[in-house]
Amino acid sequence: MPHPRRPRRPRRSHLGARLARWPLIAVAALGTAGCALVTPLPEPTTLAQRLAIFPTDALPLERPATVSWSAHQVPFVEAETDADAAFVLGMVHAHLRLGQLETARRLSQGRVAEMAGPIPFILDLDHALRVLGFGRAAPAILAAMPPESRRWLERFTDGLNHYLMTVEDLPHDFAVLGLEREPWTPEEVLTIGRLAGTDITWLMWVRLLGQRDRPDFAAVLARELQYGRLAPSSREAVLAEAPVRPGRDRALALLTEILDGWARGSNSLALAGTRTASGKPLIASDPHLGVSQPNLWLIAGVKSPTLHVVGLMPVGLPLFALGRTPDIAWGGTNMRAASSDLVDVGGLPAAALTPETHRLGVRAWFDTTRTNRVSPYGPVLSDAPLLPFRDDETVALRWVGHTPTDEITALLNAARATTFDAFRAAFAPFGVSAQSMVYADRHGTIGLVAATQIPRRDADAADRLIQDPDDVRRWWADLATTAELPVIENPPQGFVASANNPPGPAPFPLGWFFSGPDRIDRLSERVRTKDTPWTVEELAQLQTDTYSLGAVTLRDHLVARLGARLAGRPAWDLIAAWDGRFDGDSRGALAFQAFYVPFAAAVWRDLDRPDDWGGGDGKWRVFEVVRALEDPALLAVAEGALATAAETLETHRVWGDIHRMPMATVLGNVPLLGGRYRFGTFPTGGSQETLMKAAHPETTEPHTVRYGAQARHISDLSDPDDNHFVLLGGQDGWFNSATQLDQIDLWRAGRLIRVPLRPETVAREAVVVHRLSPAHGDR
Repeated sequence: MPHPRRPRRPRRSHLGARLARWPLIAVAALGTAGCALVTPLPEPTTLAQRLAIFPTDALPLERPATVSWSAHQVPFVEAETDADAAFVLGMVHAHLRLGQLETARRLSQGRVAEMAGPIPFILDLDHALRVLGFGRAAPAILAAMPPESRRWLERFTDGLNHYLMTVEDLPHDFAVLGLEREPWTPEEVLTIGRLAGTDITWLMWVRLLGQRDRPDFAAVLARELQYGRLAPSSREAVLAEAPVRPGRDRALALLTEILDGWARGSNSLALAGTRTASGKPLIASDPHLGVSQPNLWLIAGVKSPTLHVVGLMPVGLPLFALGRTPDIAWGGTNMRAASSDLVDVGGLPAAALTPETHRLGVRAWFDTTRTNRVSPYGPVLSDAPLLPFRDDETVALRWVGHTPTDEITALLNAARATTFDAFRAAFAPFGVSAQSMVYADRHGTIGLVAATQIPRRDADAADRLIQDPDDVRRWWADLATTAELPVIENPPQGFVASANNPPGPAPFPLGWFFSGPDRIDRLSERVRTKDTPWTVEELAQLQTDTYSLGAVTLRDHLVARLGARLAGRPAWDLIAAWDGRFDGDSRGALAFQAFYVPFAAAVWRDLDRPDDWGGGDGKWRVFEVVRALEDPALLAVAEGALATAAETLETHRVWGDIHRMPMATVLGNVPLLGGRYRFGTFPTGGSQETLMKAAHPETTEPHTVRYGAQARHISDLSDPDDNHFVLLGGQDGWFNSATQLDQIDLWRAGRLIRVPLRPETVAREAVVVHRLSPAHGDR
């Protein structure tokens, strides 16, 4: 019989209104931790002092091993067995980022109240995270892993635990957040991996679900789908002669901000040797994630019997998400594929929905329990607080991340590949988050692989936010894998590029909410129009490019239609003469932003569509609307926006006066005492849609960057040592460490750190070398 309708409950407020209190996590920590926040910060430590505490003797290793540390505390591990290499990498992660690891563990498991205390919305957050269930598939993933991958993961976990349970001095975070030593399990590592695999589609659902009561919702959804498909595919970007466009709610808050911070953006570009000064391929990648301290990445290297790689490791995960081996190099961008469906399970019998109870630990308070249900299609999301479902809906989440896909094995095997075919085959078990993997090798091959597992949906599936169970059962019966998805190999144009756009055509929808076209078009344009060979230094400049195609297209359209009637107004003259670059010292960029925000808002207001424009990758959609306006209406809106812009220009001088990069931990939000966890802000360039991504609220008020380019990588395949990385921040998560923030100036200047791959070069350039001895001695 049909599942009975649940008793009507109070209507939940919209997610944004409920969650616009992210700083309260830190406030809660202050209120419940007593004197914890006044625990003295560690004294400044030198690199030598920090490295002196790294364990080196009587370790549970099979054979001796070494860790060579650079001046920026970048480790390179050499081990005689893969298992020992994994163990030492686990110790490295714990040494550099133990406090961050422990908070990520609790976040991924819905245990925030254990750190923050008895604040109702924090308990709601934990409940929502438990329902999402990032660890649901972990036991099955572990059980299905190949033995060598499982051994790698287990030994990495052993390394984390050895450091955690034996080191004498724990990070400052432990005292402030009330953390205890608690051994890790491999399943917990996998759970962090699933948090990192968040489906970016969820963020769009949150926005759209809250608008379904609008009479014009069908048109709202249609517009979102239209603008989510504006970007050309990577295949089209390579083949096009030039870019062609058809004219073209803190409450992004706690839950949204958490998910958004882990959902990966990025740019990635591979150039064939025909386009490079060295004659061998170059590869450049810059991941876009939440701006946080410590950084979400570690730079590391390892050499063991089956691995020889330098690259970026996600903190807490035993894999290299991008990097370089003697043979190949790779990067990647979030494909923004639709890895999830919302499923209407309201018609299922009550017996089909299994209840589950979660015990929520609460710092300095009594534990509590929360309940929800699990359907045959996945957890019932509408049982969770915070999410904007209607009171009479029973909606489940079907997510690839709840199936036993194996990203660790995939990326380990990718790092062992020596050919493009082997690299592509490595991603057969890969699931989330879907990636467009960009590739280059020393033999000259470049390419792109679509790495994911995805349901075979009907073409019109996106027209419905919540799907019928029968459709979902059919779509998910046989997931498509990388072997059936788009691939690019050695295009004659001599480059491949990806910027969160679709990778290429597929026989079923890959997704609907791709990034705007600006970055992929800018990458492609820069490569096609450069008639001299590329160098590493020029790619580093490209990664800091602040030119906005969307802003310039809109500006030029307005100049052509209204220029003569607006000329002479100081703000307009600045905009008309602006070079299109959102440089930190640009007054023209400030003038454009000061004009654009009131202009776009007025366009939407006059069309009675105030809820549709939320900024972000929005300039193309604003341009499309502007094209349809008659000149008198457009002139009136522009004149009003210029009047507002003049006020902003009287108060501020350049873009960097209002657009700033924050250097702070979460605890920096605590009133009074949070200042010691804030390391300042600095003016920065970039904007929403520039290659140097620096996302921000669409405002004319001073603001800080929310997420963007926070790490960079470039490799020249002609030389195994010609690899370059930089982090926004530094390697070390230890407060007052010499390498906590030592890479910020490099990042701001567009400079990178050379990270060699040859062991002899590593040894020659190391400032400290640790020789690690097994507990049983040499065998």
